[in-house]
Amino acid sequence: MDKKKQKLKRIASPYNLKETLGYFIRNFIGPSVKNKGIVEYIPSSYILNEGVIPKYNVAFIGDIMDMRGKSEIISENLKEFVRDCDYLIGNFEATITKAKGAYMCQKHIPQIMNALADLFPPEKTYLSMANNHAGDFGKEIFLESVDKLHSRGFNIFGWDEQPYWDINKDLRVTAATAWSNQKMDYVFMLKNAGQYVKKNVFNLLYPHFGYELELYPRPKTVEEGKKWIKKFDAIIGTHSHVPQAVTAVKSENNNGINKLIAYSLGDFCIEEKLKHYHYGIVLKIEIGQNNAGIWQIGLIEWHFTCCKSLSETECITTIVPKFPYLK
Repeated sequence: MDKKKQKLKRIASPYNLKETLGYFIRNFIGPSVKNKGIVEYIPSSYILNEGVIPKYNVAFIGDIMDMRGKSEIISENLKEFVRDCDYLIGNFEATITKAKGAYMCQKHIPQIMNALADLFPPEKTYLSMANNHAGDFGKEIFLESVDKLHSRGFNIFGWDEQPYWDINKDLRVTAATAWSNQKMDYVFMLKNAGQYVKKNVFNLLYPHFGYELELYPRPKTVEEGKKWIKKFDAIIGTHSHVPQAVTAVKSENNNGINKLIAYSLGDFCIEEKLKHYHYGIVLKIEIGQNNAGIWQIGLIEWHFTCCKSLSETECITTIVPKFPYLK
């Protein structure tokens, strides 16, 4: 293990001063509604492409955030929704450690591994480390956290030694982040993601991009999504801490095949005094081939989720019928 110490910022933010101030303002007044209508949600049960022979069913959850010492519990309706899936993918946006970090750092207690194992079998769960909080405690503590997850059977990817994961011979997921709170060279950056596209398989990009507490992606984020979807078969994003649209786009490369861009799945779990952070999306997709042998998505199903406080020591994440910030 690399023992080289990293000089960490005391106040950790990936943004310039203007964007940092905007982030704090949204924390105070609530999520921004700017760019409303720039993209539209598809229905919660939607056939993206007809004629797909389904082979794999893959589930996705939002950001797995700092619980501030509370235990996480998974609701029965959420476990039931993902039970028929072959794999589950999530963004592990905190470090398992007792170390003291900078302001706004994120850390987990070991119980989070029990909660995730209760949701889905660890050996079929794939956790991305490609996010802006991966550098909160430096590389040594980061790798110690990775080792703890590995020891419980979880599959971990999204840094320089493991930027992607071949889930099987047909599916590759590449995780990358546009942001980092700390200066680091070990978490895989979004600008480099294109080099890991693999031929003749289904390529999924799992990016950490966009901006926090904005209900709709900015135009430049939409343009970035359109750029990456030319190379990848689907994009499922994280980072905004509120749900953003699950959308369908027409491929420019594959004879009019529809592709999926989910701009952000929001937060899967978090214990936070500010109420704006508690909502997310759980999503599952059927992946298969059409008669021409082209990999694509057939059925998409998704629901909003909410992480609610049960007591002074426990929170529960459950499927909910609506996201109250969407009018």
